[in-house]
Amino acid sequence: MSNNSFKQVGVWIDHSKALLIGHEKGKACLIETIDSPYEKIKREEGETNDKTRFSPNPEHASNNEHRKHQIAQNELNEYFKMLEGKLNRFEDIMLFGPSTAKEKLRNRLRGNKSFDGKWLSVQNSDKMTDNQLLAFVRNFYQQ
Repeated sequence: MSNNSFKQVGVWIDHSKALLIGHEKGKACLIETIDSPYEKIKREEGETNDKTRFSPNPEHASNNEHRKHQIAQNELNEYFKMLEGKLNRFEDIMLFGPSTAKEKLRNRLRGNKSFDGKWLSVQNSDKMTDNQLLAFVRNFYQQ
């Protein structure tokens, strides 16, 4: 099966990577792995802690915290934009995984007009082996 023949896809997603698993005629296969540029805890070399100069109290954080949050949000947006480009060619999209990334991506896809006629589903799952991922997608689309 070529990667272009799939109309149904299962996407196992968390904040670090996404696995695209195509489904057709009762068979599932891994299409692609997409690594995220998102890093949850980022500390630049030589960077000190986030406390202000006048207080060692962690409640008095500096503006550095706001900058880090903005960087993290931009990385997540870049990650979701990459996924949108990959998922645009599929008709049925099932998002599953252990984190909240699946709901964030679903909300973003629902807001995108190019995904209006497409079917989206969100399922909860834990971390799985490769064979479990394939079986999960196969079982979902056979129902």
